[in-house]
Amino acid sequence: MTREEEVLAALDKPRAVYPLLQLLDPSSKSTDALQDLLIRMRAEGKVKFDIKTGKWSKA
Repeated sequence: MTREEEVLAALDKPRAVYPLLQLLDPSSKSTDALQDLLIRMRAEGKVKFDIKTGKWSKA
């Protein structure tokens, strides 16, 4: 299970979902849990998503 603190630490630069998953949990093949966490964090204002580049970054 990936935690918010780990995601924020991994977002030292803007990253797409798959490279972020490889940093946080390389053994996982599914991005569903990470995407759910990122969307929840976006709703809380902790991260933002750039639609033009498809990358997540700290808010």
